[in-house]
Amino acid sequence: MIIDIKNLNFSYYNNIKILNNINLNIKSGEFNLLVGENGAGKSTLLRIIAGMHLVRDYDIFSVLGNSSPNDQFNGLAYLGNTWQKNQAYVGNLNYCCDIKVSNLMKKNQEKYKSRRDILVNLLNINLDWKMHEVSDGERKKVQIMLALLKPFKLLLIDEFTNELDVVVRDNLFKYLKNECLTRNASIIYATHIFDNLHNYIDNIIFISNKACDTKKSLKEFNIENNLYLSVKNKILNNKNIQSLNCKFDKKILGPQGGWSSGRSQNI
Repeated sequence: MIIDIKNLNFSYYNNIKILNNINLNIKSGEFNLLVGENGAGKSTLLRIIAGMHLVRDYDIFSVLGNSSPNDQFNGLAYLGNTWQKNQAYVGNLNYCCDIKVSNLMKKNQEKYKSRRDILVNLLNINLDWKMHEVSDGERKKVQIMLALLKPFKLLLIDEFTNELDVVVRDNLFKYLKNECLTRNASIIYATHIFDNLHNYIDNIIFISNKACDTKKSLKEFNIENNLYLSVKNKILNNKNIQSLNCKFDKKILGPQGGWSSGRSQNI
């Protein structure tokens, strides 16, 4: 078993539960899709599995046979963090430097040269690119290549392919599916974009109301025979829809219904 989690609960500092009674098992060779509405806990769950959040409340927690996994350790790879820094009064800025792609993680590029060459080809990367001159999409391609250089047993992807063009994205998923089939690697991919994914994924994990449904096969989950519609309807059926027919006290809103008079009164 690649992942075995039972009755996991997680809260941030305010003690409000983000994840409640999570049960999850992932076997070798599976390509799993993690879906759910915004704020359901997908990213938090992936970061916990990747060892980025410390968790204490669980019955069983095992990732690659380790109860304390670390990013890129023991065969785990994570694609979700971005090369950005937060600078005061400016905001988020990309980490940029005058260095060629071929010189990034150079020892790993040399050690896994055959994998590097395959990834460079399918991601359409130029090894002579300099990181301070490339676009955001090209920078993301380089980050994917570096993360996948070392053969992985478990890959976690958190909304990381959005900026890739459709051809490169399809090539990447063909490569990842082949990793599952030939090396028995496992993948969990969280996304809201489902184009062509039915050709690659094996199972779907739906997360809602802070908990995971039991993992289902694509055939079992995709009852609409359209992955987009199946996910959409599942979210709608699990979402608490609040009535929009709210009534306001006109006295609170004032004589103009909450709007300022503007200048029209003087025209």
